[in-house]
Amino acid sequence: MVQPHRQALLIVDVFNDFRFEGGTGLAEQFRPAIPQLALLREHFRGRGVPVVYVNDNFDRWHEDMHGVVAYTREAGPDVSREAADALTPGREDVRLLKSRHSAFYRTQLPALLEHLRVGELVLAGMAGDACVFTTALDAHVHGYKVQVVRDAIASQTQARNRRVLEHLRETLGMATPGVEELVSRIPREGRC
Repeated sequence: MVQPHRQALLIVDVFNDFRFEGGTGLAEQFRPAIPQLALLREHFRGRGVPVVYVNDNFDRWHEDMHGVVAYTREAGPDVSREAADALTPGREDVRLLKSRHSAFYRTQLPALLEHLRVGELVLAGMAGDACVFTTALDAHVHGYKVQVVRDAIASQTQARNRRVLEHLRETLGMATPGVEELVSRIPREGRC
């Protein structure tokens, strides 16, 4: 049975080679989110809240998360290396690969969240208006309470980021707190 008060931090697609149309713009928008993501992750880890990475596999079907991180570090621009240095998952973090936009699509995420008894997801990563957005929608459809951290996501432009956050708030009633606001609300006594 899901315990609605139990949270998990879901970090989506932070390892990227940016080799696609609009990739340069996304890389520029993503750079300021890296330290915010690291801060968010450390606050969740420090309170015993599960941290789950779900990342595109870049059609590298023979790789695990370690291989994907290594690939993006080498194939991508400087921001790819910065993300790998700051955000590589630790042993305590769960790592899943995906092949499409949503972290729920044909991944083990639903079974994992059920096993962890998660009722609320806090989403961060990129692209805010693509993979984070579809993951947030799927999480909502699956019955999870969802928060999308506004300064820990990135889209190709700031305008696209603002639009997706506004849409999630207005249409689905999702909270879009900033990192500082969110971590100040995480209980200090341990698991949420």
